[in-house]
Amino acid sequence: MVSYNFFLSGKFAGQRKRADNFLWFISIFSIAGIAIGVIALMLVIGVMSGFSRELKRKIIGAYPLITVEGRPYIHNYQQIMEKVSKGVPEVKGIAPYISTQVIYKSSRYMMGGILRGVDPALEDNVTNIEKFLKKGEMKDLSKGIFLGSEIAKELEVDVGDEIFIITGIIAREKKEVVTGIVESGIYAFDSSMGFFSLKDPVLSYGNVVHGIGIRIDNIYASEDVAKKIRRLLEGEYTVSTWIQKNKILFAALAMERKAMAIILGLIILVASFNISSTLMITVYRKVKEIGILRALGLSSKDIEKIFIYQGLILGGKGLIYGLITGGFLAYLLRRYQFIRIPEFIYDLSRLPIEVSTSDICWIVISVLVIVTLASLYPARRAARLNPNEAIRNG
Repeated sequence: MVSYNFFLSGKFAGQRKRADNFLWFISIFSIAGIAIGVIALMLVIGVMSGFSRELKRKIIGAYPLITVEGRPYIHNYQQIMEKVSKGVPEVKGIAPYISTQVIYKSSRYMMGGILRGVDPALEDNVTNIEKFLKKGEMKDLSKGIFLGSEIAKELEVDVGDEIFIITGIIAREKKEVVTGIVESGIYAFDSSMGFFSLKDPVLSYGNVVHGIGIRIDNIYASEDVAKKIRRLLEGEYTVSTWIQKNKILFAALAMERKAMAIILGLIILVASFNISSTLMITVYRKVKEIGILRALGLSSKDIEKIFIYQGLILGGKGLIYGLITGGFLAYLLRRYQFIRIPEFIYDLSRLPIEVSTSDICWIVISVLVIVTLASLYPARRAARLNPNEAIRNG
């Protein structure tokens, strides 16, 4: 019976163009509305997911997953590193660092930033600084300093040029050679960060550091591992994770994603009302046919199913067209990346997009549910028609 009801709903849908141009037009309009809503929803959710993934990837590469920070310093940091490495098995990489605010000064320009002291032999175990090197090699850090690509651009310097580093409340000025350019793709990082070796006798603090960076394999276990480290160190130091330090950023992205999904969901809802209107008009125009079907033995439930299936056919067409077109556009955006965005605002130069299977499933289920609900009222109106009156008045 289900297949027969579905066949009849298809017959009703197929007769529109021949019988009623207006009904055919609003059916096409309804399908187009669903398709446009699905396309917009796919692209927006894909872009928001892409933003989150790209920023997460870059942040994880640029900064340690977990940091142990002194108040304000960690003395005898080698002992702390050994204690954490042995006491927490999840720790796969560990490295000390110093972080201080400085002024970078070239022969023509100057700008403020952060100078980070790292151990060249250990830093690659914790961050991707070595992979971010646009010019130079990690071993060159012992010969000078690395600058973020945006700092180098602002100061108009390159590898081999000399700059001055001004540090401290009582300004100390030290001449350094630029031996590397770092480019992470995060504007805030590239426009503020510089690096030097902890072995530098002038810039380093001896056997004292500001913090210790830690890497683990499972980035989403950071909070649990951080709790273990806090217990191990008995609350003597501040232990924080990449999630805590970027909590506001990712919360804002998640909120924007939900807000856009709701707004675009409303577009699909409006398009579904067009389907409801199409079905209502169909009911009024097919009164006689409905009466004949009832006289032939179809129950009111069967009539109701016919119009629900008809609504699903219209919504399904819009859904399929939308998924195909949206998927194709997402592929073009991801493959050719022809839409550029301001890097200094978004930390990305091109529009990222990532449409997951779960996102597509969510869109499909949402559209089918909305279309089904929109079809219920006209379906029930059709089911309530009296067969005798329907044949006589049709």
